[in-house]
Amino acid sequence: MDGRNPAQFKIGLFVIVGVAILVSAVFLFGIRNAIEPTQKFETYITGKVEGLSIGSPVKMRGVTVGRVDEIAFSWKLYQDADPHCVVLRCEFEQRFSPVAEKDFKSQVHVLTTNGLRAVVQAQGITGTSIVSLEELDPTKYPPLEVPWHPKYPYIPSAPSQFGQILQSIDHLLAHLETLDLSKTLDAVNHTLATADVTIEKFGQFDVAGISRKVDTLSTDATTAVREVEGLVKEMRSTLDAMHLEALGTDTDRVINDLGSRLQTLIDKLNSIDVRSLNDTLADTREAARNLNDAIEALKAHPSGFIFGQAPPPVKGLEE
Repeated sequence: MDGRNPAQFKIGLFVIVGVAILVSAVFLFGIRNAIEPTQKFETYITGKVEGLSIGSPVKMRGVTVGRVDEIAFSWKLYQDADPHCVVLRCEFEQRFSPVAEKDFKSQVHVLTTNGLRAVVQAQGITGTSIVSLEELDPTKYPPLEVPWHPKYPYIPSAPSQFGQILQSIDHLLAHLETLDLSKTLDAVNHTLATADVTIEKFGQFDVAGISRKVDTLSTDATTAVREVEGLVKEMRSTLDAMHLEALGTDTDRVINDLGSRLQTLIDKLNSIDVRSLNDTLADTREAARNLNDAIEALKAHPSGFIFGQAPPPVKGLEE
């Protein structure tokens, strides 16, 4: 070994081999990433993207499907960049892509129409963030209207739950600023004063007396209900004793018989000659009048009625 330490030689050889393996692994990994096909999409964030950086994971249902490839402002990438926003360009690894490689753009459009949204989510207390792909209500989170044509398929963004909470708090504070707190406090004080007066009036009530009266009324009501129940039972017994079913049958028979008799009477009345009846009644009246005249004559001259002429007048009465 020419006086060299064999142990040092072995250590040097081990280091050289390890470095060679490490370089080869890095080279092969880089080559694989360069060769492996990827699919890109972009989204627009109008808020903050704190904790997000190039290389941050893109997850879908907790599974890492890609990474953030580019972060830039919209006015740096597109002309007439209004509204101003942050452009996130992400890439899917082909083996983890949620859509097929064929017709990637059209499939992304279908997914976004059904509610696929990109959400920037903070990861606990670490300060890092990820891009999470979630299915949300498309009417609640519509796509951002932009004047430019996206370079890659566009997935609309949606605020995170924490961002929604902060936004709700901001809206609440803004609404509170518009309130006239002095008038509100005056109204509350007036309401409390009215409540105190009402409570005092309630305190003046004879609760014990009212309770006794309520108990008495309840007892009377119970007694009345029992009496009504007894009356109903008596009425039911009376009605059962009247044999209303048989009476109803007889009544129907009588009504039917009466109807037939009335119809017969109506038919007979219709068959009467009213004109002849009127003539007969007129003759009857004339005969009755003549009979009355004859009776008056009989009363005045009974002998004339028998012998045919009136008696001669008595002498001495002519003068």
